Amino acid sequence: MTVFEGCLWGLLGAAMTEGLDLYTAIHTTDGWPWQKKGEPAFAPYIVAVLIRLGVGMGLTAAFAASGQVAGALAAVTVGIAAPKIIQQLAKQGLSHSAVAAPPALPIEPAPTGALPQQPTAPEATANPGGQTSAL
Repeated sequence: MTVFEGCLWGLLGAAMTEGLDLYTAIHTTDGWPWQKKGEPAFAPYIVAVLIRLGVGMGLTAAFAASGQVAGALAAVTVGIAAPKIIQQLAKQGLSHSAVAAPPALPIEPAPTGALPQQPTAPEATANPGGQTSAL
């Protein structure tokens, strides 16, 4: 999947979520939610929607660029879940072991006169039935 395709699928996932949220708000308030007292006005509502769409599209683009998303369903799912994914990444922080460099291990000197041993592959043997198998 290209990054551009990932952007489009992520945008679709984010838009689906926003559409369902708007649907729920319309049924809860019996009209446009921004026209009801106590609800955000139209301009802040649109800004929030645009931010949500950008987050879904951007995170899906990053997943596609890194090869983590191969299909449309996965890209749509990342677009839908983008805010929660970012929340979890922020909660874990950059010091989490998944993103931190592994600790450096001390290098022990090799014994003098000894050659390093190479791992050996399993030997192939022939079965009585003529098939070859690895031990």
